[in-house]
Amino acid sequence: MKQTKRKTDQEMLVLIENTERFTPNTVNGLTQEQVALRNRQGLSNRVEKQYGKSYSAIFLKNIFSFFNILVFSIAILLIIAKSYDNLFFAVIALLNTTIGIVQEIRAKVSIQKLKLVTAPRAQVLRDGKFLSLSVEDVVLDDTIKLSLGKQVASDCIVVEGEVEANEALITGESVPIKKQKGDIVYSGSFVVSGSALAIVEHVGAANYVEMLSSKAKTYKKPKSQLMNSINWLIKGIGVILVPLGIITFYNSFIGLESFWDAVKAAAASVIGMIPSGMMLLTSTALALSVVKLARNKALVQDLYSTEMLARVDVLCLDKTGTITDGTMRLQEVIEIDQVKGYHIGTLLSWLSGSTMDNNQTARALTDAYGASKSEFRELVVQPFSSARKYSAASYDRFGTLAVGAPEFVMPNLSDAIMSKAIEYQRKGYRVLLLAYGEGLMAQEGNPALPEDIRPLALLIIEDRIRDDAVQTIKWFKDNQVATKVISGDNPMTVSVIAKRVGIPDAENFISLDGLSNQEVISAANKYTVFGRVTPDQKALLIKSMRRQGHTVAMTGDGVNDILAMKEADCSVAIAAGSEAARSVANLVLMDSKFSSMPKVVEEGRKVVNNIQNSSSLYLMKTLFTFMLTVFLLIMGEPYLFEPKHLTVLEICVIGIASFCLAFQPNKKLIEGNFLVNTAKMAIPSGIALFCSVAGWFFLDRYVYSISNEQMVTLAMFSLTYSGLVALMHICMPFTKISTITFLTVAALVTGVFMLVPNTFFELVPLAGMPVTLIIYMLFLILLSNTIIMITKDIVRHFKFNILRDRAEKNI
Repeated sequence: MKQTKRKTDQEMLVLIENTERFTPNTVNGLTQEQVALRNRQGLSNRVEKQYGKSYSAIFLKNIFSFFNILVFSIAILLIIAKSYDNLFFAVIALLNTTIGIVQEIRAKVSIQKLKLVTAPRAQVLRDGKFLSLSVEDVVLDDTIKLSLGKQVASDCIVVEGEVEANEALITGESVPIKKQKGDIVYSGSFVVSGSALAIVEHVGAANYVEMLSSKAKTYKKPKSQLMNSINWLIKGIGVILVPLGIITFYNSFIGLESFWDAVKAAAASVIGMIPSGMMLLTSTALALSVVKLARNKALVQDLYSTEMLARVDVLCLDKTGTITDGTMRLQEVIEIDQVKGYHIGTLLSWLSGSTMDNNQTARALTDAYGASKSEFRELVVQPFSSARKYSAASYDRFGTLAVGAPEFVMPNLSDAIMSKAIEYQRKGYRVLLLAYGEGLMAQEGNPALPEDIRPLALLIIEDRIRDDAVQTIKWFKDNQVATKVISGDNPMTVSVIAKRVGIPDAENFISLDGLSNQEVISAANKYTVFGRVTPDQKALLIKSMRRQGHTVAMTGDGVNDILAMKEADCSVAIAAGSEAARSVANLVLMDSKFSSMPKVVEEGRKVVNNIQNSSSLYLMKTLFTFMLTVFLLIMGEPYLFEPKHLTVLEICVIGIASFCLAFQPNKKLIEGNFLVNTAKMAIPSGIALFCSVAGWFFLDRYVYSISNEQMVTLAMFSLTYSGLVALMHICMPFTKISTITFLTVAALVTGVFMLVPNTFFELVPLAGMPVTLIIYMLFLILLSNTIIMITKDIVRHFKFNILRDRAEKNI
């Protein structure tokens, strides 16, 4: 039954507190009438999903942006003027809008995938019968059966029996926790041993995992310096663009005495100042890098995720599933004694076959020796219990075998053996004792191990380190990325494992158990390993590191990681982890290999560094257009160009060249601020382009009078080839790709001017020009090289604090 109104977690908790509770027995459970009442009250396990912006909101936001309205308004005016050859800019704006819509829809779809409880059905007791129901049909006070290997569908309290629950995906604690009568079992945890009946305590949004995930079910705005810098730049341009456009239209109308010619002139000025191709270049380059990473089994759920990971200087790891693979293995067997000639492996195989334990250590023993049926008849079997800390089995005419924590199996164990066990424990290993006694356990009551029990072997078990962990940690260390480990496990154990994989300063650890928020904040940048960390503390640690100016990436595999992953600049999940972690992550390692991360960082560095270089071409055109517009207004001259006059510069010198350069190899570290670095490269080129055009006005006014048609022709040629000079500087130092790009673009520009009729550009043939004008044009082109070199040295010393502060404020 669908709820008519979506309730928040707090509203659901209040509703539960104010509802009269049923007390069903463990024989009958709820009746159908009681279930119907709960559904009418809205106390079912169904959760109404609400994810970010609607599709209509996404379309409206991207289509009716300030610049889209401006650009398409100009396009409509040019269509009315039948100036179809000036509409190329509208194609770029349309592509930008399309990519923006697709990007946000992809983000929305990825968020909608969030579903924390993966168990599709639950065993529910109703009217004396167990029914297999969808987890959404579970209601408050239902009696549900908890059994081995099943995921718990709703927060519930054990009323009969006992189980051990693995809450690693909820709390980060990998050690199974015993749940007996009166204990709460959280939804999303797994039953690893035992069976029990439990009464549902919370439903829907009030469940613990839903309260965690509600903080993740919002659209996550990418923390991208690229995107935010470009957005800030466009906003800044917008402040001056409209008034300049209006003044340019008025000035051109006075000078040209034609409304539609003035529209074309103003359109050229306004469109020239918008670096629309910069956004298209960025989106396209990132999208192609996403496709490339997908081939390497790395799924990028956001276009800007590769950039964010490439910029990180702190990588936070969750131990289980990231450094370790979540399993254990038998590392060593230290034999102490033998029994009747039987091999230790044979005895362990019998014990595994009898107890059928399914915890991590039991699986490690089973992986090593298997689980087989003993040749002796089983009399008493005691599966592992977190209270006993051991498992045991007694066999007819053979005796008793037990395996577990040494101090629990044999409290009077000799000092020599105990010292050996402690030695391995301090190295981060889990140590078990295999013991044997000829006596048998009692078959009734709470059977104890026989008094003649004696040690047979110490079993050294280790967390299985991922094969790629050591090499990957070394790569990040060599690339100046600090590594920290945040785990729900014992900090000493985590510290030892961190040291084994080569994490620097791994012995610097702390337990966050019982610490206040302020103490957690203070510890964030002082320690390398954090243990006993709650989900909220994980998020607080990430937030504190970011406040200290770090760019932070967070890896995780469980529900307990999602709050921290949402706080991080970039979040990474492995495919083998929980669906919750995969859904909120920016990046998912589909092959669950930690070694894929360096490939993502390298790809991100290549894309960001290349986009930074290529974007300077677009900003160069913006600065040139702005300076030329202001110059002509001061001179009282109409704007010189129509949009089509800049087509060769925009398509060949800027467009084609920038896209080719965006994909050349580049493994350099990302340094500085994107906007500042781009400005330092664009300003010299912009000044050079401006001088290549302004020189013709000075010539016309003070030296040699030329016609307007001649000026447009000569200015267009000198502008375009000065753009080639600027491209040459951006290509340096020359590589194979940049050399081919520059030569190809130069040939393409020359070919266009030779093959495209002059009538298209409304130009005067160069062949009919005076030789002095041709020489002067070559002089301006060569002068642009000198101007770029001089201004480069000057601009290099500028700090651009305003640009840096403004851009970083928006991130």
